[in-house]
Amino acid sequence: MHTSQYPTNPFAQVLKRTCGLVGAGAALAVLSHSAFAACTYTIENEWNTGFVASITIKNDTGAPINNWSVNWGYANNRISGTWNANFSGSNPYTASNVSWNGNIGVGQSVSFGFQGNKNSATAERPAVSGAVCGGAVASSVAPSSAPRSSVAPSSVAQSSVAPSSQPGVSSRSSSSAGYTVPANNFAQNGGVENGLTNWSTTAGTVTRSTQDKRSGSASALISGRTANWHGLTFNAGSLVNGSQYDVAVWVKLAPGTPDSVIQLTAKRQDDNDSSTYNEYTQVATATASSTEWRLVQGYYTQSGSTAFQHFIIEATDATISFYADDFSIGGQAPVVTSSSSRSSSSAPAAKKFIGNITTSGAVRSDFTRYWNQITPENEGKWGSVEGTRDVYNWAPVDRIYAYARANNIPVKAHTFVWGAQSPSWINNLSASETAAEIEEWIRDYCARYPDTAMIDVVNEAVVGHQPAGYAQKAFGNNWIQRVFQLARQYCPNSILILNDYNNIRWQHNEFIALAKAQGDYIDAVGLQAHELKGLTAAQVKTAIDNIWNQVGKPIYISEYDIGDTNDQVQLQNFQAHFPVFWDHPHVKGITIWGYINGRTWIEGSGLMSDNGTPRPAMTWLLNNYINK
Repeated sequence: MHTSQYPTNPFAQVLKRTCGLVGAGAALAVLSHSAFAACTYTIENEWNTGFVASITIKNDTGAPINNWSVNWGYANNRISGTWNANFSGSNPYTASNVSWNGNIGVGQSVSFGFQGNKNSATAERPAVSGAVCGGAVASSVAPSSAPRSSVAPSSVAQSSVAPSSQPGVSSRSSSSAGYTVPANNFAQNGGVENGLTNWSTTAGTVTRSTQDKRSGSASALISGRTANWHGLTFNAGSLVNGSQYDVAVWVKLAPGTPDSVIQLTAKRQDDNDSSTYNEYTQVATATASSTEWRLVQGYYTQSGSTAFQHFIIEATDATISFYADDFSIGGQAPVVTSSSSRSSSSAPAAKKFIGNITTSGAVRSDFTRYWNQITPENEGKWGSVEGTRDVYNWAPVDRIYAYARANNIPVKAHTFVWGAQSPSWINNLSASETAAEIEEWIRDYCARYPDTAMIDVVNEAVVGHQPAGYAQKAFGNNWIQRVFQLARQYCPNSILILNDYNNIRWQHNEFIALAKAQGDYIDAVGLQAHELKGLTAAQVKTAIDNIWNQVGKPIYISEYDIGDTNDQVQLQNFQAHFPVFWDHPHVKGITIWGYINGRTWIEGSGLMSDNGTPRPAMTWLLNNYINK
């Protein structure tokens, strides 16, 4: 897929979203009881240039709320990172529920959070509106909100913690944020009542303390720390792969200790080797105090083939001592990870599709005469859409989706993150800025095209191909998983694909290793099938079988072509390869990469002339597959 950059349309537009919508279930629940939920905006932490805030929705309506949406705006502040909600818009902002927090029982609350940049001395405290709130707005400031440092909490480096922009990372520091322990809390001795059962330490000294506790008779105290990764650990037992958990713990610093950031981190064993790759996932952060107990709470999704180890409660200050109490974990809401369980209004039917791409930036009028799935060749790549930072050129992509919707065929987005044809400006940003821009790009694409059936989320990430170095800079070595997490968050109904170049013929084993390492973060794999000329049917089948047997994910032939001006050579290769694709039970669809002579990226790969005259390979396709 080494295509030339499609010229950016001079017409540019910035994404704007309608705000203030709420699901019908929520509206009915609210109206039928003539009451509204309490929507509270809270500044959780604040520093010279930024802030962390949360919005809590407490259901005081007397009836369950099913799905919710709220909106707010700023005069000068702007959001840079988010968690625990689907965000859209660009000041004003809209936040709506994700799959696991859309239902709010009577008397219960849900919270979501975000980090922002400020251009004023004090972080703004805007009103929160939306049908679920009914105009009733409350705002508060957490005790820790006074400026304390010129460094944002999320900027602290920590060797054992994934980037703070992980989904589900919270920054709650309120002592009364309306948090409710899950009804199915299965933490054993989370309150430290039964000695130190399930409590331990990575380093330092852990003791059962009766000097200070949040509840009951004791808490766990860690002292003697000499590094920021030294922390308390809690053994929660085994976790179910692919399930999401609500994890929380209350913390308090030793007397006289200045406020400091506490981090809740999941420790999981590596899936493949003895290295530390992806061993740790940050769940939540909060600014702790020595004068009151503060909540650290977030959501963690277990993934991987080996046993979960434990949660770590650690501090960015390497020497402080602190208490922990009332550890809880519950939920176990399954995360959808299989394409077979997804639904989309534009998803392909059970019959295998034969798709193609746009031609020189346009959809030909004869497209659906031959093809029943469409992929933008270049128009949907990040560099084409956002050539200028924060200025979107959606017009070419809009035309593709309009055509697909009118003709009831699925669209495959191509591609979210790739080391080529990305915006040139992305390479000039800091890691945190890059992370925010990647999330913004994925969020805004998904908001505009929520009916996207399939997405090449990460493209050509095998070493030696064209991996996205900017994404690795932003998210570290687990950058692929982080990008897929964002795609899952913002495009929950799409099939998420790891796509790579010539993984049938070259770097075959390397691709398998890469795909296996991603586990259930990916829904499917895309096999670019360029340059297969000369491979036998048996060779192609063996390669596909091997990928399926080792990776176990549905397969899409994403970019097939045979480049040769000799008609018979092209025909013979199509006759060898295409039946293998079509008949393989785990290949879900085939996308041919262009079909008009002289308008394909590989010379000689076109299947017909501009006037519609087919080459022999096209005639064979028409007679045996397309018209069948």
